[in-house]
Amino acid sequence: MFHEVGDQRVHSLSFGTGPGTLVGVAGAFASWEIWAPVFELLSPRWRVVGFDHDGVGQSKAPVERISHERHVETLLSVLDAQGVGRCVVAGDSANAAVAVAAVLREPQRFDGLVIVNGHVWGFDRPDVRRFAESLRTAFEPTLEFFADLVFPEPESDHLKQWLRDIIWRTGPDRAARIIEANFGIDLRPQLGGLDIPTLIIHGALDAVSPSALEDVHELASLIPGAELRLLEDAGHLPLLSRPEVVAELLDDFLGTTIKQATG
Repeated sequence: MFHEVGDQRVHSLSFGTGPGTLVGVAGAFASWEIWAPVFELLSPRWRVVGFDHDGVGQSKAPVERISHERHVETLLSVLDAQGVGRCVVAGDSANAAVAVAAVLREPQRFDGLVIVNGHVWGFDRPDVRRFAESLRTAFEPTLEFFADLVFPEPESDHLKQWLRDIIWRTGPDRAARIIEANFGIDLRPQLGGLDIPTLIIHGALDAVSPSALEDVHELASLIPGAELRLLEDAGHLPLLSRPEVVAELLDDFLGTTIKQATG
């Protein structure tokens, strides 16, 4: 379905039914499709909702309108449009910051928080600035480099191609702007105020950030009661490379969290 947020048309989808709802937030310049394998596994037992945030997939926001704040507003608008009262929200990669910001803003709407290979600070680094610029000036080879970095797992060429195709539709200018929209975001001072069950899933082979493993341990220590699950054989995008493992972890988390919220 499509709904309007101001002058922006937002695309969202809903699958399955069940006692609880999981809303997946795709990372950076990826569309909802990166959640598709996990959604397929979860939808027989849970309702799952995906959407294209501003600038990706079918939500083609103008480049100048893309911002972290609008991403948060878009997520909250999807809950309204899809008739979601309460849910577990799961943020991937850089857009874990969007999921966390939404929970901090309207905690009454969320029963649980999941962060998948996510980060909520450290966006404005020299290597990230170079990456954003290379998206604008050398889009295709930069996608090749990024896909190789995301998927260190063996026999993942088909996933690399899938990811490149998804990002290709975003385009160079939007992809670069989406990255730059997070510059200045640092949610660490607010994480201690999260009073919500939190699951952090992270691929131990993640090499997208030089300090990925150090950062995820710090992230887990800053969120009260957070559970950290490291996937030893996964890279930056286990939603695609290890969907069965991620779905199993989410299934258990949803079952426990929804039971606590309703019981």
